[in-house]
Amino acid sequence: MKRILVVDDDRLMVDFISECLKRASFVVENAFNGTEGLAKARSFAPDLLVLDLMMPDMHGFDVCEALRRDPAFAGLKILISSGKAYEVDKKAAKRLGADEYITKPFTIDQLMTAVNGLIGT
Repeated sequence: MKRILVVDDDRLMVDFISECLKRASFVVENAFNGTEGLAKARSFAPDLLVLDLMMPDMHGFDVCEALRRDPAFAGLKILISSGKAYEVDKKAAKRLGADEYITKPFTIDQLMTAVNGLIGT
């Protein structure tokens, strides 16, 4: 089974995303800030990271950049999930190594289309 780590400081959003992914038979772990997300990525070894940008302790761009610098995560897919809909943010995410970007609020179908496009089922 594919493994997905959800990193977001909004617990309701984490619950929503996690429940959608679990119903689709993914193995899911959660982290509630960037620092915790980096630590869990190392211990959980996910296939996909669903990553918020605006978090209090560490911005999602910094998490993305740190993971892309680490050869251990060369195969990791990163899906940015953010309320920031500006094109400049989407371009910055791609430049820092994100594979896909979805804007909150999104539907279950939009989430699952992005996830399946990155790692399949």
